[in-house]
Amino acid sequence: MDQTTKTWVFDDLDDLDDLDYEFEQDTVVDVDPPDPAHLAACGESERVRLIDAYVRAELARVLRVPPHTIDTEGRPMNSLGIGSINGLELQRRMEAALHLDVNLNMLLRANSAAELIECLSGQLGPGDSPHKRGGQGVHLVSHDGPGTT
Repeated sequence: MDQTTKTWVFDDLDDLDDLDYEFEQDTVVDVDPPDPAHLAACGESERVRLIDAYVRAELARVLRVPPHTIDTEGRPMNSLGIGSINGLELQRRMEAALHLDVNLNMLLRANSAAELIECLSGQLGPGDSPHKRGGQGVHLVSHDGPGTT
């Protein structure tokens, strides 16, 4: 190995204190899920704000990044780094916290986190929401409860 390659490969090793360096840099996010009863009772803008903060925190927790770095508008879920394994973790955490089914396939194929937030907001809002189960098409989430579909 020539000197340039050695410098490139080993340059940052002096900065490492131990073998856990990579994991020490991970961001740990505490997630405080919103109360579904409160979400159903509050106005639409407040519900969207609460769900946005919750989804952002869950994504940040799963991806181990700061919540403010999550692009909820411009990137599909797979482009954010949500794959099948961490998508399954995200699905299970949301189902447990919000007491609804989350369609994993739809979650992974969502055009953006904003699409997920909008759908969750509709599902967790008042009974007349167009996102409530019973409408046309396949839904990202349903109110049947986890594990019932």
